[in-house]
Amino acid sequence: MTVVEEILSKKVGRRVSAGDQVVVNVDGVMSHDSSTPLAIESFNKFEERVIPRSVLDKITVVFDHVYPSPQERYSTFQKHVREFCKQHGIRLYEGEGVCHSVMIEKGHVKKGDFIVGGDSHTPIYGVKGAIGVGMGSTDVSACWRLGNTWIELPEGLLITLSGDLARGVYPKDVALAYVRELTCKGGIGKALEFAGPFTEKLSVEERMPIGALATEASAVTDVFLESGSKSGSGYTEKMEIDVGELEPLVACPHNVDNVKPVTEVAGRKVDQVFVGSCANGMVCDLAVVAKILKGRKVHSGTRMIIIPATRSIYAEAYKKGYLETFMKSGAVVCWPSCGPCLGRFEGVLSAGEVCVSTSNRNFRGRMGSPEAEIYLASPATAAASAIEGRITDPRDYL
Repeated sequence: MTVVEEILSKKVGRRVSAGDQVVVNVDGVMSHDSSTPLAIESFNKFEERVIPRSVLDKITVVFDHVYPSPQERYSTFQKHVREFCKQHGIRLYEGEGVCHSVMIEKGHVKKGDFIVGGDSHTPIYGVKGAIGVGMGSTDVSACWRLGNTWIELPEGLLITLSGDLARGVYPKDVALAYVRELTCKGGIGKALEFAGPFTEKLSVEERMPIGALATEASAVTDVFLESGSKSGSGYTEKMEIDVGELEPLVACPHNVDNVKPVTEVAGRKVDQVFVGSCANGMVCDLAVVAKILKGRKVHSGTRMIIIPATRSIYAEAYKKGYLETFMKSGAVVCWPSCGPCLGRFEGVLSAGEVCVSTSNRNFRGRMGSPEAEIYLASPATAAASAIEGRITDPRDYL
């Protein structure tokens, strides 16, 4: 069996395989300040508006998408969510950072868990060996009420990663490489399962961009195999990538699978650089950026926004002196949140502007104007581009 089949078979108490439709008890239900208001609206339409005590401890709400609130309407949404959470005794995190990073950091994601979330990047929980599945707000409210949901088991797609990264190449480049090969539709109806000697070397932090971008290949979910475990034979498709053959990559506008070597687009003028998000806002990412920025200045024609993924990462970056390095370079450091990733505040792009971002999406209009351009890249490429004011090969700074 695939890992996903193994986990779900244990959950339902019988052997299940790809194509089976099953009802599964959830181990966690996550929603944030953008998806929770609609979930509350749906929940309030139920005849019995009661959350069972057995389900209550599994629910987590995180304010991260538009936090702190920049507009009255967002403040109103958040006020209603606070009141609802207080009424029902739901766990709420404010000011702690990006929902997925917070969920993992706070221990709400464990190996073998089945977690649903009102966010499309919920599959990122695969970095901890869990199954994460994104869903709409109506389904979230049903999980609050019932504590379970249905799922059709996806086919397994095994991605074996081997080799060692060359200088200037990072896990984000690995993520862009497999999305390029799969394309943005290649994961439809599938679970991506990552294995191989390279995968086993990665920390949970380093896995984040690889896990996050499974959503951009339209995968149902993704999961990392444990070190030393052997993959089964139940995979309908397999892919192998020697990461040692990769070079720094960028996803060009306006699709994540429009991936090219950084050398092919080097020189493109950059108005803004964003480092952060659930994909690349970890301590290891900030360390790379600090190393490149130390003793250097952000280009006068470029603004740089850096946002640690969580409060604890922010604190660790402070202790290590990274924040001081960022500020001395001319970058702007913001409090942990999704920030520019979804284009609602902190770094909204205007028409004609170009942004290099370490986030997970570069769709037209994602960060503001539909006439803006977003290039996805590793933290190293982002930092080098901020210094030069144009898309730059990070190997020039390493």
